[in-house]
Amino acid sequence: MRKVLVLTLVLVLAFASSAMAAVSFSGKFTAKFEQKGFKLGVDPYSLEPTLEFTISASNKNVTTIGEDEEAEEIVNWDFSAGLNLVNSKFELGKYKLVLADDYFTASIWGNKQELSDKATYFGMIKAGKAAREDQMRARLEFDVVDVADVAIDFEPDNNIRTFVELNDIVEGFDFGLAYARKGWTADGASNVVVGQVGTDIEAGSTTIGLTAAAGLDIKEDLGFAVGVGADMDLTEQLNVNASVTHANDKWTNGDGVKTDATVISGTVTWTEAAIKAKGSVTQTIADENENVIGLDVWYRFSDTLGYDDLFKGGKWFTNDAPAAHAYASLTDVKLGMVGIEVASPVLEDFIWAKAYGKYGAMSAKNDEGEEIKDNSYEVGLDGYIKATEKLVITPYASFAGIGKFLTVGTGASYKIGLSDTTIDLTLEKVKPFDEDFANQEASLIQAKVTVPF
Repeated sequence: MRKVLVLTLVLVLAFASSAMAAVSFSGKFTAKFEQKGFKLGVDPYSLEPTLEFTISASNKNVTTIGEDEEAEEIVNWDFSAGLNLVNSKFELGKYKLVLADDYFTASIWGNKQELSDKATYFGMIKAGKAAREDQMRARLEFDVVDVADVAIDFEPDNNIRTFVELNDIVEGFDFGLAYARKGWTADGASNVVVGQVGTDIEAGSTTIGLTAAAGLDIKEDLGFAVGVGADMDLTEQLNVNASVTHANDKWTNGDGVKTDATVISGTVTWTEAAIKAKGSVTQTIADENENVIGLDVWYRFSDTLGYDDLFKGGKWFTNDAPAAHAYASLTDVKLGMVGIEVASPVLEDFIWAKAYGKYGAMSAKNDEGEEIKDNSYEVGLDGYIKATEKLVITPYASFAGIGKFLTVGTGASYKIGLSDTTIDLTLEKVKPFDEDFANQEASLIQAKVTVPF
């Protein structure tokens, strides 16, 4: 509660500090009817209201240098924050404050807000971009007379990471140093130092990017780690990269390299207008060796959607042509997962369909709460029917091998008036045909309307 009061005061001061401050109040109210069963008038039902409310504020201080076409705006500081109403209580939301001086940039952020990643090659020392919930992060960045760029990252509890990038020490080479002091207490701390170098080599029409790093985990029994990597675009379509890392059994406080192991990995990616193919291999040499192979192939008949959006929820039914994705993964020559998914318009601007099937390592809990693991399969079909400009129907069905679960259902969304606000209806039936999962049979009727404000 104290944190909320403090941030509330900060927000009030920020709101009052400038008439140009951007303050917004937003949220959504949801009214939901739900009945776990299809017997209307017999099975009990619930009516549940939900209110989500957010107060957001942003402000910045800008100085304009020069006039007319030569005018340049310099941002001195930039602030954004929010309060969220959750379960009838206000909670601290995401926040970020960036102070930009001629000589330094200082950033403070928290509560799942993101800034940017800072890391050495191979992640031997890494300061992630995201702050955890209820965590404040801070970072100070500055340069030293054009010789080096320095970033000091503070992450509770008791972690400081420092990154130094040296500029133009040797032409064509990028040098860097990093130091992490983590988890210190009255009894001591972990200390890791990493040095790295990178360069590009022109080989005919191909540029090869080379990287190397070495780290020391400083303690009585010295830990060390090394890594080398290469990345190259053989053609406009074909990219190849590979790396090797090794750490001894005393390397225990680094961020990204596996202890007491040698890891060899490589990835080949082919991308063009219609097809993208990616293959990756990772071989871990340790007490328990592990080999992981991944293969993916995407094919699209249109470039309306990017490869990453072809089967994404909320995206796949906006495509105007068929698309397919096949994938497989192997671990120690044992099947991890293999599958295929296909999406396509059936009738232009009217009906779309997506089907998928996969086989591999899966799990489910039986009626006794025991987790059952086995190689099994799952198949499914999703539909999207744009019945009118106001009504969308989304039928779906799937069958899972473990438990022999058959799930069938349909959703419907109806736009109210001329707005984008919808009344959403869901009807679903889950039927397990395996007697060990029989008690998990379920039915659902749900109707809800969400009004944003």
